[in-house]
Order: sequence, then structure tokens, then C-alpha cells
Amino acid sequence: MNEPTPTHPITVDTSAVSKYDESLLDSFSKDVAGQATRLDDLARQLITLNIAIPGLYATVLKFISGDKATLQEPLMLLIIFGAWLLALGFAFTSLYPEPYSVDPDSPSDIEQYFHHSARRKLKWLAAAGLFSFFGICFAVFSLFV
Repeated sequence: MNEPTPTHPITVDTSAVSKYDESLLDSFSKDVAGQATRLDDLARQLITLNIAIPGLYATVLKFISGDKATLQEPLMLLIIFGAWLLALGFAFTSLYPEPYSVDPDSPSDIEQYFHHSARRKLKWLAAAGLFSFFGICFAVFSLFV
């Protein structure tokens, strides 16, 4: 390897970015930026689910039990609706923005912001999905007890 000297500087061959590579970089950037939007869509669906399911549960309970639709275990009802309420709260929390300082001139800071936002939303939505599932399981179980 040649050492740089005043008479022999090190040269680096460069070439323009090809259209293919430019397209890949553009797609990658859009995908990273779109993660939070996709998770917001999931949050909206979980909110809709957690608002609709208690009404559906009450309707099914009414059809199964008739006019005297009551649960023998009030604790079961508290667990079911508590799980749905927690899931609803977690889904709403995922939609609220979190302050995060970013240097607008640093592409890596901007990319980190998108990754941080998506990870934060994913954690809240995973908890919301878990509590939704937990509430649904207990609701189905309560219908047969």
C-alpha cells in the first residue's frame, strides 16, 4: 500500500449512486419512517376492538341467559372489563407523542427517532393486545361457567 506523500497522494475511486441503489435507499427511508404510522393504524384497530367487544359481550350474555342475564361471579366481570379498559388505555397511550430531541441535520439522529418511536409504540401495543386477549379469554370462559 502506498503511503501518502506530497508527490503521491492517496486516491479513492468513486462513482455516482446507481438508480437501483437510489431506489433501495429511498424505499428503506420510507419504510423506517412508515413504521410509526403502521403502528398507529394498529392502535386505532385495537381501540375500535376494545370499544366494540364489551357491547358484543353484553349482547351475547343477554341472548344466552335471557332476561335474567347476570353473572354469578362479579369478580369475573371486574377482571374482564378491567382487562379491556387497560388495553384501551395502553392503545391510547401508544398514540400520544413522546418528546425526543433530534438534530435535523443528522440523518442518523432522524433514523434513531423513528426507531425509538416505533419501539415505544410496539411496547404499548403489545401490552394492549395481551390485555385484549386476556379479557376475551375470560369473557368466553365466563359464558360457560
